Amino acid sequence: MEEHISRAMWRLYEPIHSVVYFHPDAPHKYRSIGMKGGWMSYFASRSAALGTPSPQVVEALFYHFAPALVRRAIPASWQLARPAEILRIRHELAVDAIKNGAGSNIGEDTLGQFSLELFEAARSLPISGRALYAAHLGIDWGDSTELRLFGAATLLREHRGDTHNAALAAHGIDGVQSHLLQIATGAVTHDVIFPTRGWSVEAWNEGFERLVSAGLLSVYSNSQQPILTELGQTVKQRIEAQTDQYSDPWSSMDSSKLARIEQVLRAISELVRDYVGFPAANPIGV
Repeated sequence: MEEHISRAMWRLYEPIHSVVYFHPDAPHKYRSIGMKGGWMSYFASRSAALGTPSPQVVEALFYHFAPALVRRAIPASWQLARPAEILRIRHELAVDAIKNGAGSNIGEDTLGQFSLELFEAARSLPISGRALYAAHLGIDWGDSTELRLFGAATLLREHRGDTHNAALAAHGIDGVQSHLLQIATGAVTHDVIFPTRGWSVEAWNEGFERLVSAGLLSVYSNSQQPILTELGQTVKQRIEAQTDQYSDPWSSMDSSKLARIEQVLRAISELVRDYVGFPAANPIGV
């Protein structure tokens, strides 16, 4: 089956957003404003657009992560640095990766026009029920081509993430179970995802057993190598189809414009990945 255009484009813009998590200068820069550890900067930088949200709000928005992992960072982050400072560091990392990774290779004029087109597409999506997307719409992305490009990738990424979370929740899939379903599709492996999401072995195994009881995972599989049943495949496909359908600025776009955006997006994505040393095996699955 051909991949939906929404998913294909996500694979290209996701790394442009995610360079801020893999940038080699990130630990030092966040420590310079008082942040402690990578997970603190991750949760704080992604949620700072909301102001100083409570742990419960961040847990709800990032429910794929164990609550205990979130609470190691939130609300302590807000006592160590202001949201504006955290966002400033995040944006500096993004601008550096795009300017030095892609700028000289793409060309200033091409990059400038492209950032405007991608930003226009990113701002065209429906806001309903998308809290992280809405929060980032309120950020002043300024006149910098690089920052506007990062802003566009971030808006697209958070809109898709909000939409995906809604689809998962509508099907009764919790945080642990969402990872197990992803592993079962081959998108990621247990060895990559389990150490990065904070769940205990007990919670992970319990999530697996619930999916087996619900008929979504095979009784002949295990929590490290889950296997989808026919029902599990159907449910997973519905979730992904809903995500693709309801976070899609691409299908209605003129075909020549879409082809041009895809071509430039692919080039930028590859360049910034190389610049920051984006790991081939990563929990994002791109």
